[in-house]
Amino acid sequence: MLAEHAIDEEPNDPINAFTASAAVLLIVSGCGSDDPEPQSTPIFPASQASISASASTSVSASTSKVAGVNALLDTGVSKSTGIEVSILSVEDADSRYGPVTVFTFQLVNTGSEVFEGFLWPAPTVVYGVAGTPAEHSFSMSEQYGAGVQGAIPPGARQTVKHAYKVAKAELNPAVVTAGSVIWQGDFATFQR
Repeated sequence: MLAEHAIDEEPNDPINAFTASAAVLLIVSGCGSDDPEPQSTPIFPASQASISASASTSVSASTSKVAGVNALLDTGVSKSTGIEVSILSVEDADSRYGPVTVFTFQLVNTGSEVFEGFLWPAPTVVYGVAGTPAEHSFSMSEQYGAGVQGAIPPGARQTVKHAYKVAKAELNPAVVTAGSVIWQGDFATFQR
């Protein structure tokens, strides 16, 4: 009966075209959130464990909870790969190229497919009221910006570091983006 009704409709009727487009959009996008839920908990490398044990776990959360935007301590899940990503630390450091802020990320493959390291995007940091992009600093000798080394098989994790030419104190507010995973908040006081 639907097919008969569709044949009787005017083929160039803009109202029917709009209605059909809207119906397809609703079906494709769904009614709920498409954000996958994390399944893992970050594990700190040995050097971070002692620091974290004494650190306070209070961190300013995002000013508002928006779908797809994580608070600082949240574990995000990549929409394209399913990899879970957490920020383990944000620290001022002196690199070979001057002062930087180092973000330590942990990636966890909770899926059933091998995650190829070249799929890890270089995270971006945008800070301050004006939304200034921070310059990414690369140092292979200090392991900043090297990205994922090799691949991450199902059930495995890898910790990576990225450095930016900005003082940690300037990271309020800040937005950190790694592919489809986004964190927003006051990174100037970040401690896990």
